[in-house]
Amino acid sequence: MMLAACRREPSPQGAPADQSPGGSVAEVVRAKYTAPDVEAAGAWVWTGRDSVAWVLIDAQSTVQGIVQARAELWLANDKDAAQYGRSEVLPSVASIGAYAFEDLSGDGVPDLLGYVSDSSEVSYPVFFPGARPGMTEEIALAAPGWRFSTDEDHLPQAFAEGGITCALQLWTDVGAPDGHLAGWRWLALQRDGTLSAPAMAAPSCAAGGVQPGPARL
Repeated sequence: MMLAACRREPSPQGAPADQSPGGSVAEVVRAKYTAPDVEAAGAWVWTGRDSVAWVLIDAQSTVQGIVQARAELWLANDKDAAQYGRSEVLPSVASIGAYAFEDLSGDGVPDLLGYVSDSSEVSYPVFFPGARPGMTEEIALAAPGWRFSTDEDHLPQAFAEGGITCALQLWTDVGAPDGHLAGWRWLALQRDGTLSAPAMAAPSCAAGGVQPGPARL
């Protein structure tokens, strides 16, 4: 399985183009963005054991004064691509980032555990299950009113035991809605990609956890 990421940045003069298989597939998807009001600002590629390539695009508005984005998921090869799904419009989102883009929910379709940032670089974690209709952002639905950290000391992560992924592990600061102290909370990952409400204890992945996708090579 292959995971690759790329975001358009200024390249050193004379630097070669990305010739990796993931980079080639990502460029095929980028070429689909020809409308003047949107650009593929970032791309992540995940290839499963069946050699099917999936590309997630940070689709950003290019209209002056409008800051918004979508997460858009594509099936692609080195010649063509077809859109598989996309999120709703994310108002005020100036960038999307990834902690993990892989099959966390075990359904064969990659999911995004990442973050979104506004123009002031204030960020919060997001989880987009690739196979969910409309690619709904599940952390906000499972934990309304919560504020989870994205700082380097407390990065969001997928929680796994014995090769089984069964929860997202997120850090909350003082003033958590559950009335407890700051610390880690676990949102159990269901087989349909939805999340449970935050809990103070980690779930037992062996007792009915979600089977992950193929191990990263």
